[in-house]
Order: sequence, then structure tokens, then C-alpha cells
Amino acid sequence: HLFQKLTFDETSRLGSIIEYLDVPAETVIIEQNALGDALYVIAKGEVRISRDADEDGKHELNEVIGKLGEAELFGEMSLIDDVLTSARVTTATPCRLLKMPRSAFEAMLAADDKLAVKVYRSFIRTMSDRLRRANAQLSKAAAFQK
Repeated sequence: HLFQKLTFDETSRLGSIIEYLDVPAETVIIEQNALGDALYVIAKGEVRISRDADEDGKHELNEVIGKLGEAELFGEMSLIDDVLTSARVTTATPCRLLKMPRSAFEAMLAADDKLAVKVYRSFIRTMSDRLRRANAQLSKAAAFQK
């Protein structure tokens, strides 16, 4: 769904920079507080998002903040800014991932402003959706505490 507004040609060009990764369960794909280097789309499997809330480096199970499954993406913020990652992403099951490396992505978009606008708009829609869901969860949690 991320690239549904792209033309066939635009999708094909983006597809040319994608790497396919088959990753076993319990593999860390993105480490918290690291510099991200790629966008990932889950073709098959499920990943777990966790935060080291107490900064002990253990990422215990009670620190899981979400899960993502097929056709969902992660790491997109690393294609937008140079801020350290805010969470760890670990495969919960064996996964097939599509990896779009930052360097190739930036080079492609630098050469095509129209494609860049379409792709960044897709990122914004994805992040807006996540923010709405997080706000809804926070509202429910606040209502529950009253």
C-alpha cells in the first residue's frame, strides 16, 4: 500500500534498488539508538518492536510496544532524517523482508522530484496513521485510569 499511488514505471524503478532478505526468527533487524540505513517491508512473517525503557540493554518482553506483519513497513524514518532509531525491531517469526537501502533510495529520489514527492507523501500517510493509532491507544489508557 505504501507505493500504491506510483505508476508502473515508478514502482519498477524503486523495485530495482530493493534487496530481498530471508531472516530467521529472533534476529535483530534494527537496533535501538543506532543510525538507520534502510526501509523494510515485510513480505512474509512478523516483527516485534521493543524499547529499552530502563536503558539496561536487555529489551525484556514486557517492553514490547508493537508488532508488524505482512505488507507493513518499518525503518522509513531512517530515510527521512539522521536521528538515531527509537526502537529495536526483531523478527518474531522467520521473515522475508524487502530492504530499500538509504543510499540508493536517496540517489533515485534526488534525480526525480516528482517521484520524491509521491514517495514522501506515502511516508507521511503511514506515519499519520501510526500517530492516530497511538493517540487512540493513549486516550483509551487515560480513560481506563480514571
